[in-house]
Amino acid sequence: MNQQETFPQPSLGTDQAGAAPLKIAVGVLTYRRLDGIAKLLDVMTRQIRHPARPYHLTMVIVDNDAAGSAKATVEGFGQTGAYDLIYVVEQNQGIPFARNRALDSAPPGTDLFCFLDDDEWPVDGWLDAMLETREKNRADCVYGPVQPVYPENPPEYFIKARVFERKKNTDGQRIGYAASNNVMFDYPLIRSWNLRFEEKMRFTGGTDYLFFNQAIRRGMQIFWADKALVYDIVPANRMTWKWVLQRQYRLGNTFAVSEVLHGNLKRRIYRAAYGATRVVLGLVMLPAILISPYWGMRALTHVLRGAGMVNGILGHAYQEYKPNAAH
Repeated sequence: MNQQETFPQPSLGTDQAGAAPLKIAVGVLTYRRLDGIAKLLDVMTRQIRHPARPYHLTMVIVDNDAAGSAKATVEGFGQTGAYDLIYVVEQNQGIPFARNRALDSAPPGTDLFCFLDDDEWPVDGWLDAMLETREKNRADCVYGPVQPVYPENPPEYFIKARVFERKKNTDGQRIGYAASNNVMFDYPLIRSWNLRFEEKMRFTGGTDYLFFNQAIRRGMQIFWADKALVYDIVPANRMTWKWVLQRQYRLGNTFAVSEVLHGNLKRRIYRAAYGATRVVLGLVMLPAILISPYWGMRALTHVLRGAGMVNGILGHAYQEYKPNAAH
């Protein structure tokens, strides 16, 4: 089932300011998370539109379940009038395959492409905040904050340790990274570079880190949009020591695997040395785990990310997303 279906919105008419609306596509990958994709599509019907920043929106939903399990749920939003809707099934399981399919499925003439996750939902002013930051800074790419939403009665240690909180920046600040959980970028620019998500990293994760790192090396300028807030559900099954520690190892491993595939010898040597240094630093800091959740977790992060880097350079690719994998 290699299907693609499009549900166009009714004509929205001309905008009041007279400017040509930007054509924006928002790509969302989904895999058997029907409640999540339904919530996201519902929230996206309420995006605020500023007359000075008109746009025509298309939601591109890539179902990575070959059985097309999300089809009925997605189709239910096909006539909201808030956006065009494209639904496509990507049979090759793996995040980079689905991300590349999302890019390939954008409508002709797309100016800007965004990625959101199917366990997230943005504030109503999200898209306009992205556009405002892009306009003010002439940005090639805009990245925004992701705020965790915890389950009831979460483990207090992980909350105090701020394990699931992501780095924040000053509004309008130029930054040197981005990820696919809350991002907007110049679509023609990316296509002109022929940038793709690395399919050799099928189950390792981190292909978005590599993608934007490659874009930055080519000159992409990324700016922070502090008002473009997205909420991210943290499932209870992730709030365990096993998951948290494995994730830290995987993140470090991802950086190293990226260097093995696309870096030179100098970069690989640097990554191995940096990883080893982080292990040593983490071991020195480790006693802090007894008195401070935050600093204790920082110590463990140094140790595990560093170990992941060293092992990645030595050839171990940790496959966090491999189905039914025994890690």
